[in-house]
Amino acid sequence: MAQRVARCPVADQIRAVAFTGSPRFDALTLATSIVTHEPGIGTRWLGLGQAPCVDSLELERDALRIAILHRQAGWYRTQVTARRASVRGGVRITFDITPGPVVMTDTIRTTGLPDPGMADALRGMQRQPLDRLRLDSAVVEVIARMRDAGHARARLTDRRIVIDSVSHRAAVDLTFAPGPVLTIGAVRVTVQPTGTTPRLTPAAVQALTGLRSGDRFRAQALREAQRQLYQLDAFRLVLLDTVTTAMPTRDSLLDLSLRVAEAKTRTARLGVGWATQDCGRVQGRLLDRGFLGAGRRLELSTRVAKLGIGAPADVAPALCSGALRQDPFSARLNYFVGASFSAARWFGTALTPTLSLYSERRGEPFAYLRETGIGALAEVARPLNARTQLSAGLQYENGKTTTDPVVSCTRFGQCRPEEYVLSLFGRGVGLVNATVAHDRTNSPLDPTRGWRLRSELRAGETRSPLVSDLRFYRTTLEAAAYAQPGTSIVAARVQLSRAFAPGAALVDGAPLLPQQERLFAGGQNSVRGYQQNLLGPLVYVVAQVDTVSATDGSLVVVAAPGARVTRAVPRGGTGLLVGNFEWRRGFRVIAEQVQLAAFVDAGLVWETSSDRFRWRNVRTTPGLGVRVVTPLGPFRLDIGYQPYAPRAGRALYFAPGAGEESGQILCASPRSGGDVDAFTCPATWQPARSSGGVSRLVFHFGLGQAF
Repeated sequence: MAQRVARCPVADQIRAVAFTGSPRFDALTLATSIVTHEPGIGTRWLGLGQAPCVDSLELERDALRIAILHRQAGWYRTQVTARRASVRGGVRITFDITPGPVVMTDTIRTTGLPDPGMADALRGMQRQPLDRLRLDSAVVEVIARMRDAGHARARLTDRRIVIDSVSHRAAVDLTFAPGPVLTIGAVRVTVQPTGTTPRLTPAAVQALTGLRSGDRFRAQALREAQRQLYQLDAFRLVLLDTVTTAMPTRDSLLDLSLRVAEAKTRTARLGVGWATQDCGRVQGRLLDRGFLGAGRRLELSTRVAKLGIGAPADVAPALCSGALRQDPFSARLNYFVGASFSAARWFGTALTPTLSLYSERRGEPFAYLRETGIGALAEVARPLNARTQLSAGLQYENGKTTTDPVVSCTRFGQCRPEEYVLSLFGRGVGLVNATVAHDRTNSPLDPTRGWRLRSELRAGETRSPLVSDLRFYRTTLEAAAYAQPGTSIVAARVQLSRAFAPGAALVDGAPLLPQQERLFAGGQNSVRGYQQNLLGPLVYVVAQVDTVSATDGSLVVVAAPGARVTRAVPRGGTGLLVGNFEWRRGFRVIAEQVQLAAFVDAGLVWETSSDRFRWRNVRTTPGLGVRVVTPLGPFRLDIGYQPYAPRAGRALYFAPGAGEESGQILCASPRSGGDVDAFTCPATWQPARSSGGVSRLVFHFGLGQAF
């Protein structure tokens, strides 16, 4: 249905649409349920285009639509009238809603259920308004539970709702017919090829589903089999259903019909994009979905990032964010080249194995640069149920991790250029990891309801010239929840992580740990009041110093008053806590595909071996954001506000030389004693806080929600 937008007299042009008296629904929900609508921003504010015209017949229909919406929600005597009022430049339409009394659900009685526990979804509706849509959803859930228990022909045979118009209470009687418990009989598979001959035999397709004759029928197993076939990308259509025969062989058997249409086996994709942390990037993928047989796939992929700022493609640094231009690890192109082989099922089991070989260079802004000459990953995943996934893997990388010279000096004591090479940690790194994820959200990309949990355990071993062998461990737990009160969306997340290195030497109060295994916070998907990785202990590199006399008479360098910070370098930590709370809502006066967001992020990174967790050290940053819905996911702009003074830390100064990598690093922190090396430099210098409010704002752009 579309509203009439033809030319009409000014007096018949709609300028505004309003609603009054609704006890349940807000204006945005009501506006999306009717045809009559007010003009857009361009017409209202700029005079562009033609305002919609009043349609008297459609107004009556809209009033009925709003009334039915309320009656289905429990206000069974709702009346709605459409009222016109002349305003400047046209007419204002107001829908006056008279809801009347609400009918409450007094009792819900069920008969025929094989297990009374299957009616749990219905019990929660008692002593609530009689919402017929919610009742229908609960009935569907009850039938689904019966079918998951083997009652393939379960159905609702009778529903009676009796409303007492005096007490405004309703009694609901539901009669179910579960039918017998059935087992799977024959599985009839039909394969539609892309050419003249199918690539897969019917037996091979059935083996990919895991459905076997003689198994108890479960509706969930059918849905899972259909999902697995689609995930292979080998089929463009998968239809799986039960078969009703005129002359069944046995009452306890139920045949299945599986029809699939094959997709093209080989595809190629090329993508170009821009991101806050990557600047320009290009990625490509070649995929063979039938490599070495049915259900096996080979993927060749490559990715190049830091285009525009990373050598040798540093031709347009102005296109990159200001933070990225200051990051020393973005001075060279990042890349990834890899091949991955996977199989849908391993020897007929539900295990999904994956083997990958790759080479890459990737940097974590201001933290480290990891260069892997050759890496291998063997992983096995298994779905425990429709919403729970378990995976375990073994990974080996041969390469090196380059840290900032400041980090090498303050953490490892390598403060001279000739010593810096010793801080190249992790020539060879072996890792074992296990992950469990449980997802009960309604969407993996943009959830609005539900919750999810994820936990990960990593254990690894590496070596460097500093130590012969080093074993380390890292645990991570993440929990997120989403709710939709009215038309708003509320989301919350908590992240906890801890890194261990039992028996490792403590260097400046921190265990000797590869930089890529340390914990960092701050950024567009973390605490948004900080730039990427800059929440936590920092070391400052200053550009101006003064030479002063110490108490012992020696001459030392100290950061000059108002010294400019050339860069802040995060040290990371071994303990991490991050919490996020976000509220989002679409506003009808703007556009239905635009959401405004308000958020509060809090977090702390600390060194567990030398410091204790203290709530007063947690940094909390509020902010505002905008979400624009696109086919690829929501485009996001977030503006975080950082209300705190800069954290005190060490101030270091690179002595003049042929360059930072050849000059000695000197301590420039204020101190009472004489000269000290950078390794024992005190964390007593605090940068001057900017007086401008704009300087405390941190901007983030991204695709997809923050969590």
